[in-house]
Amino acid sequence: MMAERTDLVQVLILDDQLVQREGIARVVEATGTMCVAGMASTAEKAMEILRQKRIDLALVDLVLGKKRGIAVGRAMRRLQPNLKVIIYTREKSMVLAAEIFWARKKPARAGLQGYILTRNISSSRYIQHVYDQIVRTGHYIDREVLEWHYKLTEFEPLTPREEECALLVADGLSNKEIARRMVISHRWVENIISSLYLKFRILGDPGNPGRRVLLAEAVKLLYSLRPPRRPLSVLLIDDKKGQRAHLLRKLAGDDRLQVIAEADSGQRGLELVRQKRPDVVLVDVHLPGVDGFKVTRQILRECPQTKVIMNSAARSRTYEEEANRAGAVAFLPKSQVSAATVYELCYPDL
Repeated sequence: MMAERTDLVQVLILDDQLVQREGIARVVEATGTMCVAGMASTAEKAMEILRQKRIDLALVDLVLGKKRGIAVGRAMRRLQPNLKVIIYTREKSMVLAAEIFWARKKPARAGLQGYILTRNISSSRYIQHVYDQIVRTGHYIDREVLEWHYKLTEFEPLTPREEECALLVADGLSNKEIARRMVISHRWVENIISSLYLKFRILGDPGNPGRRVLLAEAVKLLYSLRPPRRPLSVLLIDDKKGQRAHLLRKLAGDDRLQVIAEADSGQRGLELVRQKRPDVVLVDVHLPGVDGFKVTRQILRECPQTKVIMNSAARSRTYEEEANRAGAVAFLPKSQVSAATVYELCYPDL
């Protein structure tokens, strides 16, 4: 009988194939942050485990004999509402993705959080990445599914307004928040998003919130492959006015970047991040009250799509390692900050 290690993420594996079930279990244990709290070959056995134990994450095969893993996953979440459920399958389908993420309040229908391809579960790093993304954003869809879908048809370019709205959707903003940011009506936002669904080939019931999940993930994929036409918005957080002026001069003159705000403390910086949702934040290591590493972690918890570049007047291997642990894309001595470097760190493949 498996001993429950409550300090780790508790994982339940539901798969009617013994070899596949045990293979996935080995991958899960290899993460070092998760442990297999239970394995089941049938939906009934999985539900029994859920009645006996707290489970954080369930990995569920799409096909379970005559049952579908999606329906079983919904039943699991009714029993433990905080449970995160990932469906894995060999099938690539945006229709399937919409079904997995579909949720509604009345009558109650619990949405699931993840859709991944079975062959990709061979990596413990991948499983950890998927779980981390679900904790951060609430959902995850396998990148291969999105890439497969968008290779089927030629992608129609977005207008500047559509692009601005799409990036705000990807950042997790509601229609009301998007309307406020874009200074347009709520109805206009709805019309733009309807156009985005058509351009991204995301079909289905207009009332299905799973479609918005797919739209957000598709936008992230698109802009990981090419930059947006609009300038990257940049926020500077540095308690020294002279240093902020120095950074402004370094970033000026490049139309790919636009400094939209400055903050002289970590607290003020966090307030501006919440208000303005910048693409990039430059954070000084030394800030009054709270250090830049803590500020960086908080920014990425609240706005996981924002890219943070930490900087300091001094070069330090320790700072570089701590910045990496905090989730920053890089640590730079202030002498190395430039518009080109900031842009290349945000879009390294271009």
